[in-house]
Amino acid sequence: MRILKILAVSAILAAGPGLPVPAQTVPNGMGTTITSAGNSTTSRNVTVGVNKSVIIELEAPAADVVIANPEIADAVVQTSQRIIFRGVKFGQTSALIFDRAGRTLLDLSIYVETDMAALSETIARHVPDSRVKLESLNGSIVMTGSVDSLAQSDQVKKLVSAYFPVGNDAPQIVNMLHVTAPDQVLLEVRIVEMQRNVVKQLGINLSGVPSWGDFESAALSPPFAAAAEFTSGLGFPIQGRSLGGLTTELDYTNYNGGNFQSRAGAAINALERIGVVKTLAEPNMVAMSGESAKFLAGGEFPVPVGQDNQGRITVEFKPYGVGLGFTPVVLSEGRISLKVSTEVSELTSQGAFQGQRQQVVDADGNVIQVEGVTLPGLTVRRAESTIELPSGGSMMMAGLITSKDRQNLDQVPGLKKLPVLGALFQSRDFISEESELVVIVTPYLVNPAAKGELRTPADGFANASDAKTIFFGKLNATYGRDGAPVKAEEYRSPVGFMEE
Repeated sequence: MRILKILAVSAILAAGPGLPVPAQTVPNGMGTTITSAGNSTTSRNVTVGVNKSVIIELEAPAADVVIANPEIADAVVQTSQRIIFRGVKFGQTSALIFDRAGRTLLDLSIYVETDMAALSETIARHVPDSRVKLESLNGSIVMTGSVDSLAQSDQVKKLVSAYFPVGNDAPQIVNMLHVTAPDQVLLEVRIVEMQRNVVKQLGINLSGVPSWGDFESAALSPPFAAAAEFTSGLGFPIQGRSLGGLTTELDYTNYNGGNFQSRAGAAINALERIGVVKTLAEPNMVAMSGESAKFLAGGEFPVPVGQDNQGRITVEFKPYGVGLGFTPVVLSEGRISLKVSTEVSELTSQGAFQGQRQQVVDADGNVIQVEGVTLPGLTVRRAESTIELPSGGSMMMAGLITSKDRQNLDQVPGLKKLPVLGALFQSRDFISEESELVVIVTPYLVNPAAKGELRTPADGFANASDAKTIFFGKLNATYGRDGAPVKAEEYRSPVGFMEE
């Protein structure tokens, strides 16, 4: 009976975590032998599912059964040679079975895990192309193997999650699946914008000094003559000023006997301006599947965010330029899901903020001059979306057509209603703005290339000699690969003579 207690205690100690397990039976020199569980000739291992059982058939009748931790697994002795072990909860324990003579019939290491047979069959039925192996490790589910795409990996994970109840008792899922599809994506983005502006100005300003009295005699006394001066100042409210074009001034002055009598004048400004602006940006970037990448070609401008009582300003920098951010997810060999954010911004005076100069009195009564701050505005074209494309396929992610027409008339009250002549007392300012913007994205599945297969804009560049620069105005020489000069027999270019 004493030997049975010692064996049970040794089995419990062996089940504890972190304790060293000897590789063999060790005599202690006092006639006592200590045998650790799992290191005898009768040692066996068995895996039992939670709430499932396993039947052990013995070669000889058993007299005693010792379980190290009954909370993990328990035993039911059906006959002297048949014992049924049942898994209670996740974990590991050991069991020792002895015969009537006290000899060890079986040293059993029990692993209580989740039975993966039914789940593996479900995955094989719903995701037939996957090569997945499921393992249960201390209550956690480890998925190993390979799948053809990230979509298959997501499907397997969803099936495993649906197999177990939701809550605190749900096992942790460790995804160690390998995706065999290429997982590097090159995104090519084209941002094209066309702007057309039309400005028309027609302004007429009249001025004059008419007089009333005796126009034939300049010697009349002031009481018998009267004069008045008028000027029509009609501007351009939309543009704010005359932009040029045709400017004509007419002036007539009347004299009587060499003396000034009256004056009349007119100033006419006429302009029609047409402008076209083309904006093209083509940022490209490579990212791993599932990882985010950002790209910015531009700069940063300072923006005041605070000011102390001494007038010192704290600034932070805001980026502008051509920006690209995207997160690709390779769904299969030919399908790519993209979360794209692209932007083209530039500094402009429209919408800029002009701070006024101020005087500030500090705590000591000193007057401090705080200079005004000018903050530029930003013209931004930005698009964000999530789309799905095949490798090499293109899609117009965003498009915008805008049209603005603004017109303003400045008129002199009353005189504007005169037939025909009313047009001489008004100014017209007209602006028409049309813009069309498109954003086209094209993803590619890519693999690394050899260094020699890649080219940069600087490859083969060669500076022109001083003589070519001075006498021929050349900045760079005609160059070939790696800066080598181009031979005449190898030169290919669309130049030469044409005969008809």
